[in-house]
Amino acid sequence: MRVGNQRILIVGGGIGGTAAAIALRKAGLESAVYEARTRRGTQYGGCYVLWYAGVLSLGRLGVAEKAYARGHKLERLEMCDAHGRVLNHVEMGKRGRMLGATPVAIRRADLLNILYEELGEDDFHLKSTFRGMSQDSRGVTATFTDGREERAAVLVGADGLQSRVRSHLHGLKPARYPGYAHWSGIAETDAGAPAGVFRILHGKGARFAFFHLGDGRVCWWCVRNASEGSDGDNLGGYQALTMFLHDWEPTARALLAATPPTAIFRRDTFDRPPLRQWGQGRVTLLGDAAHAMTFDLGQGAGTSLTDAVTLADHLAEGSGAISALRAYERARRSVTLPLVVASRQVGAAAAWSGPLGPKANAAVLRSIGAKITPQLLERDARSHASLSVMQ
Repeated sequence: MRVGNQRILIVGGGIGGTAAAIALRKAGLESAVYEARTRRGTQYGGCYVLWYAGVLSLGRLGVAEKAYARGHKLERLEMCDAHGRVLNHVEMGKRGRMLGATPVAIRRADLLNILYEELGEDDFHLKSTFRGMSQDSRGVTATFTDGREERAAVLVGADGLQSRVRSHLHGLKPARYPGYAHWSGIAETDAGAPAGVFRILHGKGARFAFFHLGDGRVCWWCVRNASEGSDGDNLGGYQALTMFLHDWEPTARALLAATPPTAIFRRDTFDRPPLRQWGQGRVTLLGDAAHAMTFDLGQGAGTSLTDAVTLADHLAEGSGAISALRAYERARRSVTLPLVVASRQVGAAAAWSGPLGPKANAAVLRSIGAKITPQLLERDARSHASLSVMQ
């Protein structure tokens, strides 16, 4: 089925765009994905922790069990000081089962491959770089850098942090760099890391976290205050991290030692100011294009998946494309806006590097963190009745 005898055009074939195509197909709506890259897949070997709503959304897409099979279920989040003393914890597995979805850790490449396998290759167009668009009362026309034009009833910008669709709607503005850089790796052994535990160590202006991936390997990441770009690279090299972590919990050093130095990657984090309205007319945004947030609450991928499911639900109601898009935006903005703000605040607090930094951060984790974090991470799952509960 088409919307107004026309299909839905999705710009961007990452997690959010691919999930949207799957969700629309399951809702009986026809769509096509246009991706700028030359092949499907990812060049970034990072990992995700998908919380409750993200896993519920995978269930709606029909791939939750595949994610569990390729990933690792998590039972407990521990927020600790640099020496491993637990300051606060969340029984994420127990809470997840109450909500219908146990959180899962998974490699980004594995999650993308699961979504690609589910969608298939039909109507997934590579080498398709979006250039611009125009719309009228009956549809929207997208143009691409190779001269092609495609007509659709709706255009969805799912093209990430540097979204061209967002720039076309709202102007080209730089993303905000928060002042800290993110290095990550995958240890080839578990190095004593406990299974089922997502542990975050907090030091002076720095964090180190780790969790199992389900194949005997452990994903870890380290965050340090650093300049944007190559100026801060010297802080994340193998030797630099080894020296920096010399008096942290021994598991951190063991995981670093179990990671090939050439397999440690830097990936800076950014966010953007929230938009009052994501889209205009027959055009909307999804995922990072709509609500880019820092990684500090780990909600980027999960919110993109839930955006996809919610968008399909609203378009399938048949109330008209434009009204459906605005209803989708209202529903998702009410949930993602607090996450964007909270992610920025958590990152800023963790980056405190003055004499009172670690003590102040510990106080925040013991008090505010114990109440606010679980509520924020459960809200997305509780606020959408459209997410079917998986037992």
